[in-house]
Amino acid sequence: MLLSKQYATRWPLRLALATMLVLLLFAWHFYLERAAYYDLAYHLFIYLKDKALFVQNRRFVAIVTQLPTLLALKAGLPLNAVLRLYSVVFILYYLAVFLACAYWFRNEQVALVVALLYVLLASRTFYWAQSELPQGLAALLLFYAGVARQAPLQLRFSTLALAALVPVFIFGHPLIILPFLFLWAYDWLLNRRFRDWAYYGMLALALGMYQLRAMLIPPGSYEATHMTFTPNLVKYFPNYLAIGSFDTFWQLCTHGFLALPLLLLALTVLYVRQRTWLAWLRLGLMWGFVAGYTFIINVSNPGYTEATYLENLYLPLTLFVAVPFALELLPALERSWNGRGPVLVASLLAVVLVARLGLVWYRHVPYTAYQQWLSHLLTYTSRFPERKFIMYPDNVDPHRLRAGWPWWASASETMMVSARHSPDSVQTVRVGWDIDQLAEAGSRPGVLLGPFETMNTADLPAAYCRFPKAAVYRVLNTLPPLDTAALRPYIAAHQQVKLSLPGMVPTTWRAGRQQTVQVLIDVPAAAQPLHSGTRVPHPTLLRTAFYKSHDWPSDTNPMEVALEVDVWQPWTQTVPLQAPRQPGHYTFEVSLISKDYRDWPVRLRLPVEVVK
Repeated sequence: MLLSKQYATRWPLRLALATMLVLLLFAWHFYLERAAYYDLAYHLFIYLKDKALFVQNRRFVAIVTQLPTLLALKAGLPLNAVLRLYSVVFILYYLAVFLACAYWFRNEQVALVVALLYVLLASRTFYWAQSELPQGLAALLLFYAGVARQAPLQLRFSTLALAALVPVFIFGHPLIILPFLFLWAYDWLLNRRFRDWAYYGMLALALGMYQLRAMLIPPGSYEATHMTFTPNLVKYFPNYLAIGSFDTFWQLCTHGFLALPLLLLALTVLYVRQRTWLAWLRLGLMWGFVAGYTFIINVSNPGYTEATYLENLYLPLTLFVAVPFALELLPALERSWNGRGPVLVASLLAVVLVARLGLVWYRHVPYTAYQQWLSHLLTYTSRFPERKFIMYPDNVDPHRLRAGWPWWASASETMMVSARHSPDSVQTVRVGWDIDQLAEAGSRPGVLLGPFETMNTADLPAAYCRFPKAAVYRVLNTLPPLDTAALRPYIAAHQQVKLSLPGMVPTTWRAGRQQTVQVLIDVPAAAQPLHSGTRVPHPTLLRTAFYKSHDWPSDTNPMEVALEVDVWQPWTQTVPLQAPRQPGHYTFEVSLISKDYRDWPVRLRLPVEVVK
């Protein structure tokens, strides 16, 4: 029997389609924030180097998004066009799944879930596009859209085609077995598939594929080392709620994940009012999977509190609430309110989807700031002849003002950003803790230090990246004097360094608020460079502070930040500041210091007012 999976009006489907199209526009506009960032930049580096796909850990679902990008490179498309294509191809894949669910399977309810999957809880995940988890979940929803239309499941060719999707999403990510089990159990209860033997066959197939997947994981691989749930279950017993990832999760539930507790509450009311044993079972299933999955993720990642990575892992939570929301709560609302239910549903969906799309847009700020910093850094380094550079991690955004946390990818990120207009403008900045070893390896002409490999610049296609054959690496963070005896003449020689504020600086600050200001550092030719290395007892730092009259300290501590590069040419750096908590008139100061030694006679001061 074919089940109806359509809404009373076309508005839910139209709103979902509009959501997918807006995400497509976002992906087109924020293509550098997505494709020249982290894993995708490294994938492009691999495509250029190996001229082949980069499927990791047998997650074959990634072929769908990787293949068009690789073919574009082989066709010789400009790198800037390839970057934009790589950004939008993910949303095109999700849009194709949405259209197949809505118009091929005629399952508007699951099509709506596809749109909700990428906006209801996700916002930061939009800018970290490479994860195979959302790609695999899309394949899972395509599978479910076809299965959910039939009760019982018919033994025919279309069912075999649906079964072929099972290894795709099971191998897509090790966590996808859990949302599959939820969807299988949920539909088993919803449509009373107690004697649907083909449906049981799908469960057996999925469990078999998961067992095969687990058997194929090589010892010591990425996935093997990340199977930490069981050891941590013992290690943290019984103080699970005290670990850091739970704190991050609670914070997300009050801000970015606000839809999760609200939908849990609304669905709980729905099921309680139905007063049937099947409704009680679906209620327990929903709560059990939300709580159980959250527990698994948080215990498996106890000290990992980076919101972008955790938000990606939490994506299946969307299915646990969005599926009953789309399949039960919305149809129930459509049948209520004396015929005005469809208007209520359309209005509710419009508010939710517009608000979530607004949040996705708002999240671009740190990712755009990171791309702006990369361009600023590359503009600075373009004045040097080497075109290949090495930086120390402590000098890269020490106060986390931008979304540049995965600094290991900077070598490929800087290559993609710099070469997108011309292969002759390519530069690379390799960041690493072993800076001395990297400098030694990079002292040989023709060497290219990738994120995880050392190769020759000649191995890259000249149509995209042309490094000078004789170029060697230049270290951007060299060390100031080690001891105080040598520091005294060093500071004296640099006392003509000038600090200025190139942007518009407000004269009024909000009390207690942390903000940022841009500082221009200009070093006279005779005193160049101003060394930025931090691996010494007394590194040179920029400090921001507020003082009351007669230079009395304010009620907030000064903030110190490392110079990001050796300053040869004028360098502009964003630095943080903490405004005093008490309103009043203050003197704002930016200065250079040698940490744990002495202040420099290089400072900039201006009067400001702090208000509530």
